Amino acid sequence: MAPSAVTQALQKLEQYVGVTLIMRTTRRMYFTPKGEQFLYHCRSILGKIEEALDHVNQNGPLRGTIRFTATNDFGRTRLPLIIDEFLELHPQIKVDLHLSDGVVDLIGERFDFAIRTGPLVDSEFKARRLMSQKRYVCAAPIYWANNGKPTHPRELLQHNCLVLARPNASQSEWHFIEQGKSFAVKISGNRLANDGGVLRQWAINGAGVVVKGEFDIEEDLKAGRLECMLTSFTHQLINLYAVYPGHRPSPNRVLAMIDFIVDRLKV
Repeated sequence: MAPSAVTQALQKLEQYVGVTLIMRTTRRMYFTPKGEQFLYHCRSILGKIEEALDHVNQNGPLRGTIRFTATNDFGRTRLPLIIDEFLELHPQIKVDLHLSDGVVDLIGERFDFAIRTGPLVDSEFKARRLMSQKRYVCAAPIYWANNGKPTHPRELLQHNCLVLARPNASQSEWHFIEQGKSFAVKISGNRLANDGGVLRQWAINGAGVVVKGEFDIEEDLKAGRLECMLTSFTHQLINLYAVYPGHRPSPNRVLAMIDFIVDRLKV
């Protein structure tokens, strides 16, 4: 729609409900408190309609949009083919995929689910484990040749480590296990990014050392672009989850896609 048509439709809506829903300035627009309340209730109504359609159409074809988010590397390396196969089976489905390594607001950003690592810490959400994977310390062979290969994690203090940035904090502590006990090494380096794919590419280019999940780098390992070190210290498994809101039933299409991802990751 043209911006002018959107403006006209919003004006008609505000006249109908009798309150200002969105404040508009020359620089930005933002919801008024009444607008946020109205949006919340409208989404709730639409959710109930969707739930009703799902209930009466359980044996019919899946339809509608699935909006979800995944980590950058996993979203680029593993999801495209899985999504292709799912859409072939369900041609009335649309996928809206957003890649991010940061924390997302599932409710506020209207995501059906998120694919993330780590334990579930918010009881408002449910989580289903998709897979478990090892994490490896790796770098390009040329980097190891020029800088030496570490034999213990604490030797990483002398290496240029590539750090994943998170909102309000970077992942500058890497965790290891020695003789059954876990410990952390506070690493540092001259490159920090909020995109794991960028860190992976820097590592391939010989810029430094990175920690990556095995499925993110399996092709790089096979091709010799990356080489792992300290494997005897990094044998703990990292879980990958599909996280979704627990306060309302998820549509059948969403649950079907999560089931499909779990099934395809087993192959």
